[in-house]
Amino acid sequence: MSGAALPKLAGVCGWPIHHSLSPVLHSHWLRQAGLRGAYVPFMVKPWDARRAFETLKRTTIAGVNVTLPLKTDAFLAADEATEDAQRIGAANCLYVRRGRLIAHNTDLEGFAAPLLTRRTPQQLSGATVLIIGAGGAARAVVGALLSLGLPEIVLTNRTDAKAEELVRQAGLPSFYALPWAERQTAVRRADIIINASSAGMSGYPALDVDAREAEAGALIYDLIYVPEVTPLIADARDAGIETLGGLDMLIAQARPSFRLFFGADAPNGGEAEVLRAALSSGTR
Repeated sequence: MSGAALPKLAGVCGWPIHHSLSPVLHSHWLRQAGLRGAYVPFMVKPWDARRAFETLKRTTIAGVNVTLPLKTDAFLAADEATEDAQRIGAANCLYVRRGRLIAHNTDLEGFAAPLLTRRTPQQLSGATVLIIGAGGAARAVVGALLSLGLPEIVLTNRTDAKAEELVRQAGLPSFYALPWAERQTAVRRADIIINASSAGMSGYPALDVDAREAEAGALIYDLIYVPEVTPLIADARDAGIETLGGLDMLIAQARPSFRLFFGADAPNGGEAEVLRAALSSGTR
């Protein structure tokens, strides 16, 4: 007699982790799909992260998402890494296959999917992009844009040396750093402006960039989702400039993780409303 499939357990790891909306999102999808399983937060100490991740393959946990500041530790703890994880040198997803711990990164797919709803590949092939930030999120953005064949990518960061180092590592003539002091010049000539920094996130200072100076036909893409409307997006909207928020990326990067953990595609519909309700109520 065949029994019902055992429920699967997955989760998200971070330090801190109470702010994460991932449990809300994955739990919504589990209910919508009628799947037996759970997705929960795990607080993992940075100084013990690599050891903790290495123990995953000895548990019944199907996999975990990984948020800051643990993405490099997750990558180093794995037995092998996918091409997307190798491209960034960090993992936001760990899962177990045949007793081996696999590092993956869904940020590339998560960033690109919403962008492609606003700009066609043909439009992107002639676009100049400005990226603000030089951390892990920026690395994912650069990887995604390079795979989409963008002709010119400009990077600026509050610390010029970090932007220059990221560009040096890439070693591509179409990708270059611009001093922070010249950021507004880049804003005025960019077709797409991407905030991949923490500036504008709840608890952080606003991004010191004037979005109102962007071209009328530009797109401003802010990867932050708490708050959903950042000061950057608010200024852009006031100036009639098209915007794209971080909630879209959060949903898009979670879909491939759900598939890996629970063996089914995430249902479509209602996730944005569920996340907005969680944000407005302060519940997770």
